[in-house]
Amino acid sequence: MQEATLKEKAYVKLREWLMNGHFTPGEFLTERNLVEKLEMSRTPIRAALERLEAEGHVSYTPNKGIFVKELSIDKVIHFYDFRIAIESFVAKKLAGLSLSSEQIAWFEDNLSRQKSCVDNRDYALFTTIDSEFHLGLANLYGNLEIVQTMERLQDRLYQIALKVLQKDITRIQISYENHLNIFKFITNGDADGASTEMTQHLEYGKRILLF
Repeated sequence: MQEATLKEKAYVKLREWLMNGHFTPGEFLTERNLVEKLEMSRTPIRAALERLEAEGHVSYTPNKGIFVKELSIDKVIHFYDFRIAIESFVAKKLAGLSLSSEQIAWFEDNLSRQKSCVDNRDYALFTTIDSEFHLGLANLYGNLEIVQTMERLQDRLYQIALKVLQKDITRIQISYENHLNIFKFITNGDADGASTEMTQHLEYGKRILLF
C-alpha cells in the first residue's frame, strides 16, 4: 500500500510539473535529479515516468534518458482541427436543447470563476476552469464517445491552452468573453451563433500558437 501510494504521489506531482511548464519541452530528466526533487526512491519515480511515457508526455531514449516531449506544429494543428469540428458541432446541438436551472447555474458559476481569474491574471487556474467549461458542454450534450475522447485529451488541451494564454496576455479576457457569448447563444437557442462563436474562439487560439 505504501509503495502504491508513493507511485501515485510521484505521478501526480510529475504530471503537475509537466502541465504547468515546470519542465521545458525537450528537457532531459534524470532519475537522480527527480529523486532529490521528490525526496523519494527511484522505484515509484520510475513507475510514474513509465505511466507518463505511456500517456505521451515523456519519451525514453537509450543512453540518454527521459526527455519531455514537445508538441509538433502538425500535432497542434490536428488538435485544434479536431476541437473545431467536434466542439462547434456540440455548441450547435446544445442550442436546440432546453437547459435545466441546475445546468444553467453550473455554467454561470463556472463563468463567474473565470471572471475572477481574469481579474487576478491567474492563467493556470483559468486554464483549468476553461477546460471544465469545454468538457462541461460535451457532458451536457451527452455523447459518450465525444466526452471520453475529450477526457483523454485533457492534459494535452490544458498544455496548449496555457501556452496560448501565456503567449498573448490579452487572450484571457478574450477567452472569457468568447465563453460568455457561446453560453449566451446556447441559452438563446441560436445554433449558428453558438457554432460560429466556438469556431472563431478556437481558430484564434490556433493562430496565436502558429504565428
